[in-house]
Amino acid sequence: MGTQILAAASKTSGSSETSLILIVVVFALMMLFMFRSQRRRQQNSQNTQRQVANGSKIRTVHGIFGTVVDGDDRNVMVEVAPGVKIKMLRQAIGQVLPDDEPDGVLHTMDGTSAADGDSSERPEERSDLSR
Repeated sequence: MGTQILAAASKTSGSSETSLILIVVVFALMMLFMFRSQRRRQQNSQNTQRQVANGSKIRTVHGIFGTVVDGDDRNVMVEVAPGVKIKMLRQAIGQVLPDDEPDGVLHTMDGTSAADGDSSERPEERSDLSR
């Protein structure tokens, strides 16, 4: 009877060790993939910020559209309206816009605007606005 209990205990401990090792390996792989994807996103962001030159049209991470008029390795001067310039960190640049989109709004293939909630109707014609 004592050998049966000992044999049952050894089977259980071997199984739990294997399960524990498997969980640790899966967790380590998951962390590895997460760190790699985060590093790739960070490198893409840094490359985008480096490619900005004077005259580039940009969108900041906060959604402000403008044109870079001056900059150094840390800061950029962005013209957001004629005669209105703001100084911001280069890290705040979210996207460099193509030169063929002068208004800063990207359009889809069918010619409609890709902006959320964009409507070509005048405010008084829109049915979703309450009066």
